[in-house]
Amino acid sequence: MSYTSLHRAVGAMPGRVTAAMLHWKQDGNDLKENREVAKDFAAMANAVGGIIVTGVAENSTGEADSLPGVDDARAQALANKFRGIANSLVRPFIPAFTVYTVPLPTTPGCSAVVVEVPRSPESPHLVIWDKDSWRYPKRVGEDTVWLGESEMEAAYTRRLATRRDARAHLQDLADRLEPHLARENRRVWVLVTAACSVPAPRDTAPPVDPHAADTGISEIFEALPTDRDESWLKYRLTQLTPRVGLRRVVFTESRPYTGMCDRAYIELHHDGSFAGALQSTSPQDGPALLSQVEFESAVRDLVTAAAVHSYRRGGDGMLQFLASAVTPGHVMVLSSRGGRYDRPVDGGLAVRPEAVLTEAPLHDLASSPESRRAAANRLLLDLTHQFGVADLLQP
Repeated sequence: MSYTSLHRAVGAMPGRVTAAMLHWKQDGNDLKENREVAKDFAAMANAVGGIIVTGVAENSTGEADSLPGVDDARAQALANKFRGIANSLVRPFIPAFTVYTVPLPTTPGCSAVVVEVPRSPESPHLVIWDKDSWRYPKRVGEDTVWLGESEMEAAYTRRLATRRDARAHLQDLADRLEPHLARENRRVWVLVTAACSVPAPRDTAPPVDPHAADTGISEIFEALPTDRDESWLKYRLTQLTPRVGLRRVVFTESRPYTGMCDRAYIELHHDGSFAGALQSTSPQDGPALLSQVEFESAVRDLVTAAAVHSYRRGGDGMLQFLASAVTPGHVMVLSSRGGRYDRPVDGGLAVRPEAVLTEAPLHDLASSPESRRAAANRLLLDLTHQFGVADLLQP
């Protein structure tokens, strides 16, 4: 049985390449209306995946005959159009959906346009059909059919099971992180873990020099606020040389690493997963104190770090986050932004709070600071509501 790069690209099982995995257009002038193109994308994602190539000429029997391509400018316009259709008319976003142009050496000035649609872990995907309706297509052989009620039920059951598994994975990352965090009274740890719905290939991890700053953490720092006073992660994490493990690298504020840390702890996993924790300082006597500014900075910095790392490692799909705040004391206090008042938090946090969860498309998070801020704000809003201090969060 064969397992080609085509099988890998569309997420198909080993076997012969089939017509159901391929679809081609001659020059893009025969494109259907946008929703019909979106239907092709969703139908492939809801089945075994597929590849659409524009720039392939057919013979009289409908078989691929030659590869003339299309004009380069037209090819780029088509690639942009395909991305826009997938983003606007298919829900949810198709993980690892990829569009690119391929210059043709035999035809200077011309390119083929390739759309890779993998089998999707987010299935079922719907197509917005008109203002008040949507449909669920699926590719069966060379035909497209609409999912029936029982098929939709099964697809949603699989997706919900995937969500539960993802939550368990994020919680496991947090549980494995906590034993490395020093517990002291009057201190609060803010924890964020993250993982992609389409993990990065584990076998592509580059070698890491344990005596040099890792390029991954350097890229994270470049994405954080330039002012060190505005970035809690930059302020806490001063040592940028990693402790190298088999499937992860670990950064802490201390060197050498002793297994425990009292300021910052970052894990960058080779599959794109992330675990990070930052601790507040409470120099005065009394309960554990976490200022609003520190709280917001910690969550936003850790969300940024997770997004940059996951994208750099080659993850895809949705990036899911789990966030919590932990203190060993009986009371945690959130201090307002302007220092006008303090608000005690339920002592139940002394054991462990219920973590909060959110997610967003990884590509959006990696390319847009606004998207990262929006994801962090959702976590912050849920956390502050959970603690009964929602009025602390400012726009």
